[in-house]
Amino acid sequence: MAMIGADEFVKAWLIYLKDGRAVLSRRHYESWWEIQDEFGDLFRSNRAITDADCAAQVLRYMAADFAEGCRPFDRPAIEAFFAGSEERIEG
Repeated sequence: MAMIGADEFVKAWLIYLKDGRAVLSRRHYESWWEIQDEFGDLFRSNRAITDADCAAQVLRYMAADFAEGCRPFDRPAIEAFFAGSEERIEG
């Protein structure tokens, strides 16, 4: 897990791409520059997921960043991601 603050550990990253897609990833990144390197010109922004309830945090971020009906992931997909072992999902 990457450390972003004194006691905050990143459990996953919500990565927004310029083409409107989003990626939810468990991959360990030391900094946003590594995310930029992986996604190149498609990379727009990212959010670190650090809460104990990861799914709820992702849902809050998406509610703030996307209009209803335009969100890349729904609650069941997010919960399945955090309950499973996939390294990343794209939406």
